[in-house]
Amino acid sequence: MTNDQIVALLASIGACLSAVATFLTVRQIAKQREASYRPELALSRSIFEGSTDPMVAGGRLPTFWFKKAQPHESTKGVQRLTIPLQNVGLGTAKGVRLIWSFPIADVVTAVNQLAQRTLTPAYFVYEHGAVSIKSDTFGARTSFWKNQENDWIDYVLPASVQNEAMNLTLPDAYVLLCSALVFFGAKDKDAKSFPELPLLRARFEYRDMGEQEHQAGFDIELHLIAFGGEGELIHGYLESRKVA
Repeated sequence: MTNDQIVALLASIGACLSAVATFLTVRQIAKQREASYRPELALSRSIFEGSTDPMVAGGRLPTFWFKKAQPHESTKGVQRLTIPLQNVGLGTAKGVRLIWSFPIADVVTAVNQLAQRTLTPAYFVYEHGAVSIKSDTFGARTSFWKNQENDWIDYVLPASVQNEAMNLTLPDAYVLLCSALVFFGAKDKDAKSFPELPLLRARFEYRDMGEQEHQAGFDIELHLIAFGGEGELIHGYLESRKVA
């Protein structure tokens, strides 16, 4: 191989290495740009107390869940329980669709079994997308689960821009059935363990500013700390765990 050929080969290798370096640089810039678009949703822990709803005549179930004020927070007024939602990513989440789910039919069956075992005059029915309670003691009430399964949010700004969290309202059907589980469970003196409280799944579908689609799923666990009276008062917290 002549000197001219060696020089030409080295020049070709140099050009190739330069092209590879340029490609890697462009790819890194693209990744950084994508990261700047990407939102990251997160749910925070919520401590709450529950009591009978003053708006429900004759109601005995602890369906009025309200936020327990922290020492640094104002105690003026009573705020219904919500779950704080924040975007801890760098980009805005837009067109957010929220899908709630939990094993509602199984929970209705468990509630009715507890009511029967504790000789409580109450019966729950789940049909046509609605949960109804029929009872001369607890009154009549219907919660339309089919209208609670989905929710929409226009956008969620990054936490660095929007300091206050967005508040998500819990599905009424979930609150109603969990309240019944706690109330009837408190009356079941012979039970070896307290009834298991169902997981609530929250799934988010959203887009970033670059129109890329994203999903995030959370399992929300209800933990009971204490209950008072015959189950009309409860104290607990909701804790979220990301699953997807």
